[in-house]
Amino acid sequence: MSRLAFGSLDFAVDLGCAHTREALLMARSRIVLASRVAGLPPPVDGVTTALKDEAVLAGDVAHSRALGFAAKLCIHPAQLAAVRAGFLPTAEQLDWAQRVLDATASGSHAVQVDGKMVDRPVIEQARRILALAG
Repeated sequence: MSRLAFGSLDFAVDLGCAHTREALLMARSRIVLASRVAGLPPPVDGVTTALKDEAVLAGDVAHSRALGFAAKLCIHPAQLAAVRAGFLPTAEQLDWAQRVLDATASGSHAVQVDGKMVDRPVIEQARRILALAG
């Protein structure tokens, strides 16, 4: 199946804007939304140009993931492991997802987990998290 990818450097040059999170936020958000509306898998975000700064790369991956991207383009093999790891659920997310599914296993569709309401959309999010790890 096809998916969209964001050529963020090309986009920034074309618009004459900075290659920063703030300047590219609307474009990134629209690509994620367009993918969803078109029934495509979540898109691939553009590159991080910092080759040797793991903190910058990790921050960019977290930002991409938070916006709804499922992957990130890499410009160097040294980035692969961090990008792969950054798109996998954390141990805390997996624990939360399992507790949500456990709390709703009896068929109840509105319960509390960690003091927060859990209903159908939250249950679906928990299922997605566990599927990513699967």
